[in-house]
Amino acid sequence: MVVLILFFIIYSILVFLINNIYALLGFTIFNIFLMLIFKIKLKKVIKNLLNILIFTIFVFCFNLIFSSVLDSLIVAWKIIIVTNFAFIFSSKISKTSLASGLSKLLYPLKIFKIDTEDIALMLVIAFNFITIISEEIKTLKLALRARNVKLNLKTFFTKTHIIFILFFANLFRKVNYLEKTLIIRGKKSTKN
Repeated sequence: MVVLILFFIIYSILVFLINNIYALLGFTIFNIFLMLIFKIKLKKVIKNLLNILIFTIFVFCFNLIFSSVLDSLIVAWKIIIVTNFAFIFSSKISKTSLASGLSKLLYPLKIFKIDTEDIALMLVIAFNFITIISEEIKTLKLALRARNVKLNLKTFFTKTHIIFILFFANLFRKVNYLEKTLIIRGKKSTKN
């Protein structure tokens, strides 16, 4: 697992350091090859790409201020490559094994009496936080719709307390559940 995490980190760094279009094309082909090997559904890949599309467009437009169109396109392409690789990586590796690998990778920090298991747990929760937030936004929309509250700008300012209570209560509950699940799984795997 440690080797896979190191490979992910090195892969991501290489993608952002290399500005050669042919090398980026090679990284893209490698990602496609991995998706075929791991039999990741095209629908999931497209959904993932659509989730990062707004951010990628924002980065592209921001880079247009400081760089040429070609350089801005290359930066956007790099973001797509790395996030796609992260999607492939996360779809094939369980949260428990990721936490275990991160804990082993951070082992040298034990010299400074730092609890690497807690850091690994926090990192895994952070990796999954975006997914949790998007699920909570969907749940919030459904809850507001069930209460005949339309989600628009006026509602956001007039019924802020309802929105925040529903959103944050569920969000914290899910994060606590994820933390307890990872702790229990980690304790079971260390006993075996």
